[in-house]
Amino acid sequence: MHFYIFNIFLCVILFLSCKNHSTQNSNNSKEIFESHNQKTSNSNIDFKLSDYPEEIIKNYEIENWDEFKNLHDLLNQLRILDFRNVDLEILKLNKILKNLLSKKLPEKFEKPQIRSRLKVVFMQSQKSYYFTKHFKEDSLISSLEDLYKSYNSMISRMNNLEDEFQEFDFGKTED
Repeated sequence: MHFYIFNIFLCVILFLSCKNHSTQNSNNSKEIFESHNQKTSNSNIDFKLSDYPEEIIKNYEIENWDEFKNLHDLLNQLRILDFRNVDLEILKLNKILKNLLSKKLPEKFEKPQIRSRLKVVFMQSQKSYYFTKHFKEDSLISSLEDLYKSYNSMISRMNNLEDEFQEFDFGKTED
């Protein structure tokens, strides 16, 4: 008889401990979901985007470089979207980048320094898309920050390339 009472007592203890644990887990998952929603609200996150290099594009007489303009516009638009619905925009971004990489860039920008930075932007966009499907805490936000940093680096290199060309041309006229 003691054996049965002991088993019943043990089952009750196990049942109560499991019940409390499941309640704790549901509360924890609710807290995680709420904190996730707060983190994914991009109202307090500002991705820095360099200005469109309009002057350089005019100087090189490539105003009809629509793919690059579309890339910049899409990155600008992506900054204000909700992170829960960003996957389609990142897919568009991937498509534009893939199209840019598959073609020759305008002659003045068909340099290894620019092409390699464009490839990094493409890689970062693929990484961001991956995190839209397999979201883990702040991984999407950090990958989007990296995406903007790599794009801004490309713009900066375009500006530096323009400066180098001007210095080189200036050096030629002095001779």
